[in-house]
Amino acid sequence: MKKQWYLLFTLLFILLIILFSIANVDNVTFSFLVGKVRLPLILVIIGGILIGALLVGLFTYGKIYRQQRRIRILERQLNNRDLSTDADNNSVPDEDAVADEAVTEDSRYARRRRLK
Repeated sequence: MKKQWYLLFTLLFILLIILFSIANVDNVTFSFLVGKVRLPLILVIIGGILIGALLVGLFTYGKIYRQQRRIRILERQLNNRDLSTDADNNSVPDEDAVADEAVTEDSRYARRRRLK
Protein backbone atom coordinates (compact mmCIF):
# COMPACT_ATOMS: atom_id res chain seq x y z
CA MET A 1 0.00 0.00 0.00
CA LYS A 2 2.88 2.32 0.77
CA LYS A 3 4.27 1.89 -2.75
CA GLN A 4 0.88 2.74 -4.21
CA TRP A 5 0.73 6.01 -2.28
CA TYR A 6 4.27 6.82 -3.34
CA LEU A 7 3.38 6.18 -6.99
CA LEU A 8 0.21 8.26 -6.70
CA PHE A 9 2.02 11.25 -5.17
CA THR A 10 4.79 10.97 -7.76
CA LEU A 11 2.31 10.98 -10.63
CA LEU A 12 0.42 13.94 -9.14
CA PHE A 13 3.68 15.85 -8.72
CA ILE A 14 4.69 15.14 -12.33
CA LEU A 15 1.25 16.20 -13.54
CA LEU A 16 1.49 19.44 -11.56
CA ILE A 17 4.91 20.18 -13.07
CA ILE A 18 3.64 19.47 -16.59
CA LEU A 19 0.58 21.70 -16.16
CA PHE A 20 2.68 24.48 -14.68
CA SER A 21 5.19 24.18 -17.52
CA ILE A 22 2.51 24.25 -20.22
CA ALA A 23 1.07 27.42 -18.71
CA ASN A 24 4.51 29.08 -18.97
CA VAL A 25 5.59 28.74 -22.60
CA ASP A 26 7.05 32.23 -23.08
CA ASN A 27 10.71 32.71 -23.98
CA VAL A 28 12.87 34.17 -21.24
CA THR A 29 16.44 35.37 -21.10
CA PHE A 30 18.53 33.12 -18.91
CA SER A 31 21.80 34.67 -17.72
CA PHE A 32 24.85 32.53 -17.03
CA LEU A 33 28.12 33.79 -15.64
CA VAL A 34 29.59 33.92 -19.14
CA GLY A 35 26.59 34.95 -21.25
CA LYS A 36 22.86 35.04 -21.87
CA VAL A 37 20.55 32.54 -23.56
CA ARG A 38 16.91 32.81 -24.59
CA LEU A 39 15.06 29.65 -23.59
CA PRO A 40 11.43 28.64 -23.24
CA LEU A 41 10.32 28.97 -19.65
CA ILE A 42 9.33 25.28 -19.71
CA LEU A 43 12.99 24.27 -20.09
CA VAL A 44 14.12 26.62 -17.32
CA ILE A 45 11.50 25.23 -14.90
CA ILE A 46 12.13 21.56 -15.72
CA GLY A 47 15.91 22.11 -15.72
CA GLY A 48 15.75 23.75 -12.30
CA ILE A 49 13.64 20.92 -10.90
CA LEU A 50 15.99 18.28 -12.32
CA ILE A 51 19.09 20.02 -10.98
CA GLY A 52 17.43 20.37 -7.55
CA ALA A 53 16.42 16.70 -7.51
CA LEU A 54 19.94 15.70 -8.52
CA LEU A 55 21.51 17.74 -5.73
CA VAL A 56 19.10 16.37 -3.12
CA GLY A 57 19.79 12.84 -4.33
CA LEU A 58 23.56 13.33 -4.15
CA PHE A 59 23.47 14.70 -0.61
CA THR A 60 21.04 12.01 0.54
CA TYR A 61 23.06 9.22 -1.09
CA GLY A 62 26.17 10.25 0.84
CA LYS A 63 24.35 10.05 4.16
CA ILE A 64 22.72 6.71 3.32
CA TYR A 65 26.08 5.29 2.20
CA ARG A 66 27.72 6.31 5.49
CA GLN A 67 24.86 4.79 7.50
CA GLN A 68 24.97 1.49 5.60
CA ARG A 69 28.75 1.34 6.05
CA ARG A 70 28.36 1.96 9.79
CA ILE A 71 25.72 -0.78 10.00
CA ARG A 72 28.03 -3.29 8.25
CA ILE A 73 30.88 -2.43 10.65
CA LEU A 74 28.64 -2.82 13.71
CA GLU A 75 27.23 -6.13 12.41
CA ARG A 76 30.76 -7.47 11.92
CA GLN A 77 31.67 -6.41 15.46
CA LEU A 78 28.54 -8.09 16.81
CA ASN A 79 29.26 -11.31 14.89
CA ASN A 80 32.86 -11.31 16.14
CA ARG A 81 31.65 -10.82 19.70
CA ASP A 82 29.15 -13.68 19.32
CA LEU A 83 31.83 -15.97 17.89
CA SER A 84 34.23 -15.19 20.71
CA THR A 85 31.48 -15.82 23.29
CA ASP A 86 30.62 -19.16 21.65
CA ALA A 87 34.28 -20.16 21.63
CA ASP A 88 34.55 -19.37 25.34
CA ASN A 89 31.57 -21.51 26.29
CA ASN A 90 32.57 -24.59 24.21
CA SER A 91 29.61 -26.48 25.63
CA VAL A 92 26.93 -28.11 23.55
CA PRO A 93 23.52 -26.70 24.45
CA ASP A 94 20.98 -29.04 25.98
CA GLU A 95 17.99 -29.85 23.71
CA ASP A 96 15.53 -28.92 26.46
CA ALA A 97 17.25 -25.55 26.93
CA VAL A 98 17.07 -24.86 23.20
CA ALA A 99 13.37 -25.77 23.15
CA ASP A 100 12.67 -23.54 26.18
CA GLU A 101 14.53 -20.69 24.51
CA ALA A 102 12.48 -21.11 21.33
CA VAL A 103 9.24 -21.02 23.33
CA THR A 104 10.42 -17.88 25.16
CA GLU A 105 11.30 -16.15 21.87
CA ASP A 106 7.97 -17.21 20.39
CA SER A 107 6.08 -15.80 23.34
CA ARG A 108 8.04 -12.52 23.13
CA TYR A 109 7.15 -12.29 19.47
CA ALA A 110 3.51 -13.06 20.24
CA ARG A 111 3.47 -10.36 22.93
CA ARG A 112 4.87 -7.78 20.51
CA ARG A 113 2.25 -8.72 17.94
CA ARG A 114 -0.52 -8.32 20.49
CA LEU A 115 0.76 -4.89 21.55
CA LYS A 116 0.58 -3.59 17.98
